[in-house]
Amino acid sequence: MGFRFAKRLNLPGGFRLNLGAGGVGVSWGVRGFRVGVGPNGAQYTASLPGTGASWSGPIGGSSPGAPRRVGAPPAAAVDPAAAVAAHEALLQRLVSLHRVAPANWDWDAIAAAPPPPAPTTTADAIAVEAWRANHARWQWFHDVAEGVRAGHVVACDAVLQHLGPFQQLRELGGSIRVSMQQDWCVEAWLLANNAEVVPTEQPTVTPTGKAGRRKLPSPRRWEIYQDHVCSAALRVARETFALLPLPVVFVHVADVRVDPATGHPGFVPVLSVAFDREGFARLNLDGVDPSSAVASFDHAMAFKKSTGFAEIVPLDPGHGSPEA
Repeated sequence: MGFRFAKRLNLPGGFRLNLGAGGVGVSWGVRGFRVGVGPNGAQYTASLPGTGASWSGPIGGSSPGAPRRVGAPPAAAVDPAAAVAAHEALLQRLVSLHRVAPANWDWDAIAAAPPPPAPTTTADAIAVEAWRANHARWQWFHDVAEGVRAGHVVACDAVLQHLGPFQQLRELGGSIRVSMQQDWCVEAWLLANNAEVVPTEQPTVTPTGKAGRRKLPSPRRWEIYQDHVCSAALRVARETFALLPLPVVFVHVADVRVDPATGHPGFVPVLSVAFDREGFARLNLDGVDPSSAVASFDHAMAFKKSTGFAEIVPLDPGHGSPEA
């Protein structure tokens, strides 16, 4: 059976603290898949996005019985084929973050937009206040658009901070910090999802049609995680290019690891890519392999299928510009 808790507290990094009469539990996951540990042991919940179908069950034999549909009577059996489909849908989602196409901002059109017409009478106080608010909004966008067209760093950074969707892109990782320090590039730092975002097991269908599970091979799991991290980097670049007409976007990805010398967790850079607009525009983002696409740009990445990502030295935008 799946967990049932009376209260949930959302914590940073995708963690959730579950409080209930049966005890305290902690869970972590992404849309479509969540794992948790509580009084009844380790459990997973998987779902097929868009269908309403979901399943839960024990991990690693921590409790007896086959996985069961969430909310279904205890005797209800899981559809093995549907469980496999949910697993495959989760993996596909993890490596296709870059396929979401954002709308491009037309700063020339925004700069040319006329101000809102003034009210015909000042007697209607509500209409006057509404016009003032709309005019202030128009003025801000007009000034920012002129600054973006002129390549002013302050205006472009204002766009990143106030109009960018980065803080809403929770599926990409723990946090994103995007800023502009030079007039020719944007620099983004992404705290990646932990490798546990990729399940260690996969559901199967036995020859007799029953539900089963087997361990996901470690090289395959690291390969999926590499594609997930690279897909997230591509998505950050795609969102940034849609926002601003700049030639280069640097995306650095970090992981949280424990420093063996101190025993304390810290941020370790594992990927750094300099995406140029022309090269990025040539990508067919619906068909590329994320890791191969990243490798086609100037980048720093040390990855092995047996151990995953190793620490790297990030690319430094201060070492040059497109004209250098």
